[in-house]
Amino acid sequence: MAKRVEIEIYHGASKLSGFVDYRMIKDLIEYTTKKFSHSDKGKIQEHVEDNALWDVNYEGKLVVPTGLIPILSDRLRQTGVKVTRTDYRRFLKKQKMSKSVMKKTLGDEKDFLQSLWGNPLGQIEVGRPGEVVQYIEKIARVFPRANILVRTITNQEARRMRNELKSEAPELDARVKPSGGWYVNRPHILFTRGVLMGGCFNKDWDIILLPDAAKVVKDSFRESMGIFGVHPYRCYSFVLPGTSLSSPERLILEAIAGQTIFSNVPRETAVEVLWLKPPSYPTPVVNKRGLAWKQENYWRNDRRNDYIAGIARAFQTDNRKKLKKYGVSFYQGKPHITNPDYSKIVILVESTEAGRELQKRLTAWELRSVVKGDVGNTKPTHPEGQIITATKAEKDGIDADVLVNAAGGQGIGAFRSTIAESATRSVQAPGLIIDLADEFDKIAVEDTRSRCRGYEKRGWKQSGPGLSSSPGKTTKVPVAQEVST
Repeated sequence: MAKRVEIEIYHGASKLSGFVDYRMIKDLIEYTTKKFSHSDKGKIQEHVEDNALWDVNYEGKLVVPTGLIPILSDRLRQTGVKVTRTDYRRFLKKQKMSKSVMKKTLGDEKDFLQSLWGNPLGQIEVGRPGEVVQYIEKIARVFPRANILVRTITNQEARRMRNELKSEAPELDARVKPSGGWYVNRPHILFTRGVLMGGCFNKDWDIILLPDAAKVVKDSFRESMGIFGVHPYRCYSFVLPGTSLSSPERLILEAIAGQTIFSNVPRETAVEVLWLKPPSYPTPVVNKRGLAWKQENYWRNDRRNDYIAGIARAFQTDNRKKLKKYGVSFYQGKPHITNPDYSKIVILVESTEAGRELQKRLTAWELRSVVKGDVGNTKPTHPEGQIITATKAEKDGIDADVLVNAAGGQGIGAFRSTIAESATRSVQAPGLIIDLADEFDKIAVEDTRSRCRGYEKRGWKQSGPGLSSSPGKTTKVPVAQEVST
């Protein structure tokens, strides 16, 4: 019988019931933070604090922030669970978008407003800080009757943004919260700073806008967001250029404002890494790194090679059912990757021998390697994809929309000149790396962590089902947490 999870979506918090395997979603609903305190002797002490973004209600259902529902749903589906979602959220008329305004918009503005249409929560990535006020104006116009609360960090910032908005759209009723209290008659747009205190009630505000995601995740600020509770509201957070968030901070931001729904950021250097769990296979006979170990576990591993070929074939044939099962994100019905209609698919292997094993399964694919006289290269008349060795990739670079990293290993040296980072290509979505979280022995586990750290240093977003594993040599963090950073 298929495992099932039912999700009831409400404002603020949602409920999960059925087969909820806590181990598979732990890294999405819990995180740790370091805290510092002074001892009686004046010394600074460090301790780790556990934080939970979940609870269990009287019905025995798991309760989580609604903003986390998309990533939780994806994770559960990736583990073979059938997920049913029922959205019980209802909105007042003034919280709905103006159809007449929507009809008049074109181009990028229309794309932006459409991203709001079906998403009451969302992150909005902007190319420069000055664009935040422009997007606030667009939101105000498409929600002409809503009361909009813009939460800044300082009074100075609140006044600056209000003045910029009034200079662009003087007809809009935009004000700054007075120091003495809240307006009795709420304006269309109110800029306020800091922690929300007496006089601010959830029922008074229809849309909450957060101009800087990096500030949203700070303790005092995010805790005060609880004032909006379960009353109907929309919430959007702007992500400024150069924003760098830790794994816990990214979870907190999604809990408050959901996932990214719109981006105006140039994507010439955007790369995302999707970690997948390979099929299980027997414990290796060879337990020491070397040629025999590589041949047994990577190059000639039939189950692993079959799995890799299946992934590549799903992209090459545009098998969207399988791609969704793997966890590939979609945008407007298409895979959210560079050139979704004509994607270039490349498989990276460690050696020509490994490449030939995959080519047996992908007979119409080209194999490129660096050997004497290039005798290792084979090219069909009309290749459907490309298999390239790590040595060849380091020498010539990799030009791909989707790269399946079948090489394993400790580092990512072959990625120095890689997908979606060519200045000559017009990229509107991230290039995608598929990597396998191998865990057949401790060597493979540590190699997985090593690659994960390499991706993180390059600033590439990482996601995937996450896998439990025995500790590696240099870290006690489970792979489940590390590959989901």
